[in-house]
Amino acid sequence: MTDKKIQNQNNLVKIVRGLKRQGKTIVTYSGSFDILHIGHIGSLDEAKRQGDVLIILLNSDDSVRSYKGPGRPINSQRDRADFLAALKCVDYVVIFDEINPKKILGKIKPDIHCNGSDWGRDCVERAEVENHGGKIHILKWTKNFSTSNLIRKITETNSKPPLKAVFLDRDGTINFNKQGYIHKIEDFEFLPGAVQALKKLSKTDYKIIVITNQSGIGRGYYAREDVSRLHQWLVKTLAKKGARIDKIYFCPHRPEEKCSCRKPEIGMFEKAVKDFGVSLSNSWMIGDDDKDIMAAKEANIKTIKIGGKLSPKLKLKPNYYAADLRKAINIVLA
Repeated sequence: MTDKKIQNQNNLVKIVRGLKRQGKTIVTYSGSFDILHIGHIGSLDEAKRQGDVLIILLNSDDSVRSYKGPGRPINSQRDRADFLAALKCVDYVVIFDEINPKKILGKIKPDIHCNGSDWGRDCVERAEVENHGGKIHILKWTKNFSTSNLIRKITETNSKPPLKAVFLDRDGTINFNKQGYIHKIEDFEFLPGAVQALKKLSKTDYKIIVITNQSGIGRGYYAREDVSRLHQWLVKTLAKKGARIDKIYFCPHRPEEKCSCRKPEIGMFEKAVKDFGVSLSNSWMIGDDDKDIMAAKEANIKTIKIGGKLSPKLKLKPNYYAADLRKAINIVLA
């Protein structure tokens, strides 16, 4: 019985088409479901009540590892799928490899996609669901129940916490975003309060990682060496002022090259996971551009938008808005 519930993506798409022809309302709910607990059961029951057929979109082992860190998942994707398929309220389970379920949602086109209040209605999946005529349903969480809390109870209180990072955009977040491309030391000017904010953050255990799009390289306006020289100067200058940057990643590609690293793609975040072992779900992204927030949402990172509001066309919202880097850092540390 449980084996029939667990389907690959191609088979499931065919099954869903048949169910829709029968007039069935298709409901989806995604997650890692690493250790099932009473909070999950309540949410799954609520999700089932929203329609006729409940499909669980299950993060694969590689997917969970990519955003929760090398210590997760606790249970394999096959075991997690079996646990879910054994529940009466679950009709089908399908596994996906991406960090978020947008791709599989585009194939299934559910009538309702359920999401937790921690990500809210303005989640990264919203546009994909609504573009196909579906809607987002926010589930009521059972308080004080989460896989992370269970793991904390199981492990010793002095166990090593997950490594976390604060990712920062560069131009418009740390320094003035002047007209043109900032690639010369003489053109680099810190925003008011930025150095002090970085000094404050440097006293914590957060990794401080800058990720910046530098398409001027791909356009031929300046060379990689120019950016590397500027970044070396930036790291040394901040160190003299009592602040640190642990790593700077930059994307040299033009938008039309369709690379995997230019924000809003998540390639630079993935490099940080490989280089440092950071847990993206325990990390923050601070930036002034819509693409900063879009990229972080794609990677399950908490977000703070500096300056103006996100375009309503994106159907996304950051976790917080802040006037500048200093106030954003205060939010992180709070």
